[in-house]
Amino acid sequence: MRLPGEILQGILARAALVLLRVYLGVVFLIAGVPKLWGDFTPGLTAFLEQRAIEQSHPFYRGFLQDVVLPNAQLFAALVTWGELLVGVLLILGLLTRLSATVALLLTLNYMFAKGAWPWTPSSNDAAFAVISLALVIGAAGRTLGLDSMLARRWPRSALW
Repeated sequence: MRLPGEILQGILARAALVLLRVYLGVVFLIAGVPKLWGDFTPGLTAFLEQRAIEQSHPFYRGFLQDVVLPNAQLFAALVTWGELLVGVLLILGLLTRLSATVALLLTLNYMFAKGAWPWTPSSNDAAFAVISLALVIGAAGRTLGLDSMLARRWPRSALW
Protein backbone atom coordinates (compact mmCIF):
# COMPACT_ATOMS: atom_id res chain seq x y z
CA MET A 1 0.00 0.00 0.00
CA ARG A 2 1.30 3.44 -0.89
CA LEU A 3 1.58 6.10 1.74
CA PRO A 4 -0.16 9.47 1.27
CA GLY A 5 3.19 11.24 0.82
CA GLU A 6 4.13 8.88 -2.01
CA ILE A 7 0.79 9.47 -3.70
CA LEU A 8 1.25 13.24 -3.42
CA GLN A 9 4.76 12.99 -4.89
CA GLY A 10 3.39 11.04 -7.86
CA ILE A 11 0.63 13.59 -8.44
CA LEU A 12 3.10 16.48 -8.28
CA ALA A 13 5.50 14.74 -10.67
CA ARG A 14 2.72 14.13 -13.20
CA ALA A 15 1.50 17.72 -12.82
CA ALA A 16 5.03 18.99 -13.47
CA LEU A 17 5.19 16.94 -16.67
CA VAL A 18 1.86 18.35 -17.81
CA LEU A 19 3.10 21.88 -17.15
CA LEU A 20 6.32 21.23 -19.10
CA ARG A 21 4.40 19.57 -21.95
CA VAL A 22 1.96 22.44 -22.37
CA TYR A 23 4.71 25.06 -21.96
CA LEU A 24 6.87 23.49 -24.65
CA GLY A 25 3.84 23.11 -26.92
CA VAL A 26 3.04 26.81 -26.56
CA VAL A 27 6.68 27.73 -27.27
CA PHE A 28 6.62 25.72 -30.49
CA LEU A 29 3.28 27.23 -31.54
CA ILE A 30 4.57 30.75 -30.89
CA ALA A 31 7.61 29.93 -33.03
CA GLY A 32 5.64 28.25 -35.82
CA VAL A 33 2.55 30.41 -36.33
CA PRO A 34 4.37 33.53 -37.63
CA LYS A 35 6.14 31.36 -40.20
CA LEU A 36 2.73 30.63 -41.75
CA TRP A 37 2.02 34.30 -42.41
CA GLY A 38 4.70 34.56 -45.04
CA ASP A 39 7.39 32.64 -46.80
CA PHE A 40 9.91 31.53 -44.15
CA THR A 41 12.47 30.62 -46.83
CA PRO A 42 14.16 34.07 -47.01
CA GLY A 43 14.46 34.19 -43.22
CA LEU A 44 15.96 30.71 -43.08
CA THR A 45 18.34 31.45 -45.92
CA ALA A 46 19.47 34.69 -44.28
CA PHE A 47 20.05 32.90 -40.96
CA LEU A 48 22.07 30.19 -42.68
CA GLU A 49 24.20 32.55 -44.76
CA GLN A 50 24.75 35.27 -42.16
CA ARG A 51 25.05 33.26 -38.96
CA ALA A 52 24.85 29.50 -39.10
CA ILE A 53 27.51 28.86 -41.75
CA GLU A 54 29.99 30.90 -39.67
CA GLN A 55 28.96 29.90 -36.13
CA SER A 56 27.76 26.32 -36.48
CA HIS A 57 29.80 23.41 -35.23
CA PRO A 58 32.33 22.13 -37.77
CA PHE A 59 30.72 18.68 -37.81
CA TYR A 60 27.39 20.27 -38.72
CA ARG A 61 28.53 22.95 -41.17
CA GLY A 62 28.77 20.62 -44.18
CA PHE A 63 25.19 19.48 -43.66
CA LEU A 64 24.01 23.10 -43.59
CA GLN A 65 26.01 24.09 -46.68
CA ASP A 66 25.46 20.99 -48.79
CA VAL A 67 21.94 19.90 -47.82
CA VAL A 68 19.94 22.58 -46.02
CA LEU A 69 20.96 25.73 -47.90
CA PRO A 70 20.38 24.30 -51.43
CA ASN A 71 17.01 22.98 -50.24
CA ALA A 72 16.04 25.95 -48.09
CA GLN A 73 12.44 26.01 -49.32
CA LEU A 74 11.91 22.38 -48.31
CA PHE A 75 13.57 22.86 -44.92
CA ALA A 76 11.59 26.06 -44.29
CA ALA A 77 8.38 24.09 -44.82
CA LEU A 78 9.62 21.21 -42.65
CA VAL A 79 10.54 23.57 -39.81
CA THR A 80 7.26 25.50 -40.03
CA TRP A 81 5.02 22.45 -40.07
CA GLY A 82 7.22 20.57 -37.61
CA GLU A 83 6.94 23.39 -35.07
CA LEU A 84 3.19 23.72 -35.58
CA LEU A 85 2.46 20.00 -35.31
CA VAL A 86 4.74 19.55 -32.31
CA GLY A 87 3.05 22.50 -30.60
CA VAL A 88 -0.49 21.28 -31.18
CA LEU A 89 0.27 17.65 -30.32
CA LEU A 90 2.09 18.55 -27.11
CA ILE A 91 -0.70 20.85 -25.94
CA LEU A 92 -3.27 18.14 -26.63
CA GLY A 93 -1.10 15.42 -25.12
CA LEU A 94 -1.52 13.40 -28.32
CA LEU A 95 1.31 11.19 -29.59
CA THR A 96 3.38 12.92 -26.94
CA ARG A 97 6.43 10.69 -27.10
CA LEU A 98 6.61 11.02 -30.87
CA SER A 99 6.07 14.78 -30.86
CA ALA A 100 8.55 15.26 -28.00
CA THR A 101 11.10 13.26 -30.00
CA VAL A 102 10.54 15.56 -32.98
CA ALA A 103 10.90 18.56 -30.63
CA LEU A 104 14.19 17.09 -29.38
CA LEU A 105 15.49 16.69 -32.93
CA LEU A 106 14.41 20.20 -33.91
CA THR A 107 16.02 21.82 -30.88
CA LEU A 108 19.26 19.89 -31.29
CA ASN A 109 19.43 21.04 -34.90
CA TYR A 110 18.77 24.65 -33.86
CA MET A 111 21.47 24.38 -31.22
CA PHE A 112 24.06 22.91 -33.58
CA ALA A 113 23.28 25.51 -36.25
CA LYS A 114 23.89 28.29 -33.70
CA GLY A 115 27.13 26.70 -32.54
CA ALA A 116 25.79 26.19 -29.03
CA TRP A 117 26.43 23.31 -26.65
CA PRO A 118 24.06 22.02 -23.95
CA TRP A 119 26.18 23.70 -21.29
CA THR A 120 26.15 27.09 -23.04
CA PRO A 121 24.43 29.41 -20.52
CA SER A 122 22.31 31.20 -23.11
CA SER A 123 21.16 28.05 -24.87
CA ASN A 124 17.39 27.93 -24.44
CA ASP A 125 17.44 25.26 -27.15
CA ALA A 126 19.34 22.99 -24.75
CA ALA A 127 16.69 23.57 -22.09
CA PHE A 128 13.97 22.72 -24.60
CA ALA A 129 15.88 19.57 -25.57
CA VAL A 130 16.05 18.46 -21.93
CA ILE A 131 12.34 19.18 -21.46
CA SER A 132 11.62 17.13 -24.60
CA LEU A 133 13.65 14.24 -23.25
CA ALA A 134 11.76 14.39 -19.93
CA LEU A 135 8.46 14.28 -21.83
CA VAL A 136 9.56 11.23 -23.80
CA ILE A 137 10.74 9.37 -20.72
CA GLY A 138 7.81 10.40 -18.53
CA ALA A 139 5.02 9.57 -21.00
CA ALA A 140 3.67 13.04 -20.28
CA GLY A 141 0.59 12.75 -22.48
CA ARG A 142 -0.98 10.13 -20.23
CA THR A 143 -1.91 12.79 -17.67
CA LEU A 144 -4.49 15.34 -18.81
CA GLY A 145 -3.79 14.40 -22.41
CA LEU A 146 -5.39 12.41 -25.20
CA ASP A 147 -2.66 9.79 -24.89
CA SER A 148 -4.45 8.50 -21.78
CA MET A 149 -7.31 7.27 -23.98
CA LEU A 150 -4.90 5.70 -26.45
CA ALA A 151 -2.98 4.04 -23.62
CA ARG A 152 -6.16 2.39 -22.36
CA ARG A 153 -6.86 1.00 -25.83
CA TRP A 154 -3.25 0.06 -26.68
CA PRO A 155 -1.40 -0.10 -23.35
CA ARG A 156 1.85 -1.53 -24.73
CA SER A 157 2.47 1.10 -27.39
CA ALA A 158 5.63 3.16 -27.02
CA LEU A 159 4.04 6.15 -28.78
CA TRP A 160 2.12 7.28 -25.73
